[in-house]
Amino acid sequence: MASRDEIADLLRLDDERFRARFPSVLDADEYDAGRATRLADGEPAPDDDFGDFDDLDNDRGGIGGRERALIRRIRVLDGSPLGITLTGPAYADNPLVYADRTFRELTGYALDELRGHNLRLLQGEATESEPVATLAAALSAWNRATVTLTNYRADGTTFRNRVSIVPVTDDGGTVVNWIGLQRAVE
Repeated sequence: MASRDEIADLLRLDDERFRARFPSVLDADEYDAGRATRLADGEPAPDDDFGDFDDLDNDRGGIGGRERALIRRIRVLDGSPLGITLTGPAYADNPLVYADRTFRELTGYALDELRGHNLRLLQGEATESEPVATLAAALSAWNRATVTLTNYRADGTTFRNRVSIVPVTDDGGTVVNWIGLQRAVE
């Protein structure tokens, strides 16, 4: 399996470099190469429950081209062992923009239930304060961070979650989105 850093860096590439690099980063077992290539080229997949971009509820009235490109790249990796999320805008408390199928299966939430909400909704009584504080500090400083904490699924059951957050900047270097990588751990 590709490392969290390799996947995060892959997602932040422009479309051309992403298309050239993703086959060498991922194991063939982690994705359907034909489907991934079609998605990377911008073709729709008939089995997607990916939703309507124009429906996305955020304070900018919809998502822009940069977010569309990030979502397209995340969809290429759908089904990998890591749950992948895109949140933003950063200045609006990082509401979820997109969550891949692996993340939705891990948490039990449908995409429509997640969109527009901060992923704090996965926290609960058993969630440890130290890793939450580490994530908050990373968000404030625009840094990557990886923590393990207790999260809650939609049905209320707990799971240990290894979470990495990675800032996504605009051309001026301002953080506009965050990529999240999640995986249940023992």
